[in-house]
Amino acid sequence: MFLAIRELAHAKIRYALIGFIIVLIASLIFIISGLAKGLSADNASAIQNLQVDYVLMDTDAELEMTKSIISREDLDKVSQIDGVAQANSLSVRMMNASINDTDQNEDVALFVTESDSMLLPPVREGKPIAQENEVIADRTLQREGIEVGDTLTFGEQRELTVVGFAEDSQRYSHTSVVFVDGGESEHINAITIRVDESRVDEIRNAVGNSFDMVTREEALKGIPSYSQEQASLNMMIVLLFVITAFVLAAFFYVITLQKRDQFGVLKALGAKTTYLVQNLVGQVVLISILCIGIAVGLTLGIAAILPEEMPFLLTADGMIQTSILILIVSVIGAFLSLIQIVKIDPIEAIEGAGK
Repeated sequence: MFLAIRELAHAKIRYALIGFIIVLIASLIFIISGLAKGLSADNASAIQNLQVDYVLMDTDAELEMTKSIISREDLDKVSQIDGVAQANSLSVRMMNASINDTDQNEDVALFVTESDSMLLPPVREGKPIAQENEVIADRTLQREGIEVGDTLTFGEQRELTVVGFAEDSQRYSHTSVVFVDGGESEHINAITIRVDESRVDEIRNAVGNSFDMVTREEALKGIPSYSQEQASLNMMIVLLFVITAFVLAAFFYVITLQKRDQFGVLKALGAKTTYLVQNLVGQVVLISILCIGIAVGLTLGIAAILPEEMPFLLTADGMIQTSILILIVSVIGAFLSLIQIVKIDPIEAIEGAGK
C-alpha cells in the first residue's frame, strides 16, 4: 500500500483524470438507480406497501388486476380455507374526480376494500375510514391543494370525503390512490390473504386452478408498463457498470504497460508478484472509494434540488449496495493489468529498459 500511495501522490493529474471519469459514471449510476426506484414507487407503491402475503387473481386476467373478476362467494370460500389467517377483497377503479364540485379534476385509482381491511394504510394526517363515503388519500394529492374534509365527486352519483392521508406513498400506474370502503360489492378484482407460511402448499392446492396465487412482487408484473419501464432502466444501469469496468481496464492496462520495466526491476530486486498485485489493487480500491464518496455527495446534492413531483427515490441500503457493486466492478476492471504483472519477466524487462 505504501508504493500505491506514493505513486498516486506522484502522478496526481493522471489519476485525477481517471477519478473524474469514475465520479461521473458513478453519479450517473446513482441517479438512474434513484430514478428507477422512484418510477417503481410511482407506478406500484400501493401494491408494494400492501400488508399481505399473497394476492389471488383470476387466471384469465394474466396478473392484470383490473381485468380479474372474482365473486364475493369466492372470497367467502377462500377465507374458510385452513391456514388463511385473513382475507380481504380488493377492487381497482381508474377514475376522474371533481374536487369540491369545482373545475379542478384529478385522476385517481380507487382501491375498494372493506372498512376493517388489512389493506387500509396507516394515516399520518386525519383519521381512519369510519363510513362508506369516506376515503384515505395518497399524500401526493396534498400537493394539488386537497385537504382533509374536501370532497371527491365521481360522475353524478358518488361523492366521497377525504378524512385522512396515508403515511406512505400510495401510487398505482402513476396515479394517486384513494382507499374507500366498498361495502359488500358483488364483484371484486382480487383477494388478498395472510397465511400460515407452513401451509402455503395446502392453500395452493385448495385454491386449485381457478386463481393465480402470487406474491406482491409477482403481482407487480401485471401493472401496465411496469416490467418494461424497469427493464429499460435496469439495462442502462447494467451498461454503465460494464462501461466502468472497461474504462478502468483500459486505463490501468495502459499504465501497467508503461511501468512494465519498473515492475521488472522491482521483481529483480526481490519484490514479490503478490506485493505488486496488492499495489495495483490498492490503487484501484483507494481511487474507487474516494470517487464513490464524491459521487454519493454529488447525487445527494442533485436529489435535494430536484422538484418534489419528480419520481426519484434514494435509500441508504440501495446506495450502499450500488457502491459495493461499483467497487467490485472496478477491481474486476483492473484484472487484465493483474495478468500483465504476473507475466512480467524481470530479465526481459531489464533488457528492454537498457535499450
